[in-house]
Amino acid sequence: MLNWADSRTEAHELDKNLCTITVRSSDGFTFNLDVSQIIHIPRNEAPKVIARFGNMKNLVSQVLEPTIANDFRNSAQKSDVIEFLANRIQRQDDAKQHISKVLDDYNVVGVDTLIGDIVPPAALMKTLTDRKIAEQEKVTYEIQRNAQVERKEFESAKAGADMQPEVVKSTRQVEINTQMAASKVAASRGEAEAKTINAKADAEVRITIAKADAEAKTVNAKADANATEVNGSAEASKIKAIGLAEAEVTKQKTMAMGTEQYAIVRVAEALAGNGIKLVPDILVSGKDGGGNGMIDALIGNEMLKKLQKANEAAGENVSGEKVSGEKKTSAGE
Repeated sequence: MLNWADSRTEAHELDKNLCTITVRSSDGFTFNLDVSQIIHIPRNEAPKVIARFGNMKNLVSQVLEPTIANDFRNSAQKSDVIEFLANRIQRQDDAKQHISKVLDDYNVVGVDTLIGDIVPPAALMKTLTDRKIAEQEKVTYEIQRNAQVERKEFESAKAGADMQPEVVKSTRQVEINTQMAASKVAASRGEAEAKTINAKADAEVRITIAKADAEAKTVNAKADANATEVNGSAEASKIKAIGLAEAEVTKQKTMAMGTEQYAIVRVAEALAGNGIKLVPDILVSGKDGGGNGMIDALIGNEMLKKLQKANEAAGENVSGEKVSGEKKTSAGE
């Protein structure tokens, strides 16, 4: 066994010149580590080794010392200090494989490679120590916090249990108030809906009545128009019929009397109808040429006036009866 350590040397003293290996990590820290290397030279290979190196000290100084020191220095530069410390076992196995392969070329068997004490930088160790202390304090604080939380939950649960009757009472009161409010809202909503329905019903009734009145007026107007049309048609037919009848009578009279005679009769009727006298009412003349003609004329005149008054009175009665008959006829129609 060969030791790369300042404070340790084997009895064979082949490693008395070997010292602790100083390496530098990728993050710039320098630290020391002790390494032990176990080698074996088979009996049949010993002559070759002695022939090549002359003695064991030369083998150590020429092969083992540079190989092991360089291997660990190269390995340290691939990682930072923390990672190197954390992966110590893996670094040791990698070094064993590499060194065994190199020694095999020199007919030496690398039995094992062991990493001893690692002395990281003091500043880094202080940082790691502070970090660890902080982590432990954090765990402690977390435990204390959980304890306080649990105590708080316990106190809260205890207080809640003590207040449970009041809470139940308050909850019941809130539910009652909520139900009462909901009832009032429902009543108000129902009243509003009822008013709306009644208003709609009243509006529909008024609309229906208005439509019925309008339809009735339309029907009456149509009926009046139809009646007026029928009456007009009937009156026109009557007038036409009367005209046709009078024309036929005139035609018959003309044929019976002759055109000239009928014309004379129509002229006389027209003159009589307009009150035009063709002869005097009283003709004064002496009887057989006697002298009583004037007296007879006076007497005749008085008698004529009385007859005219009687005829006028009779005419008014006839006219009144005629008007009354027309009114009755119109009412009957």
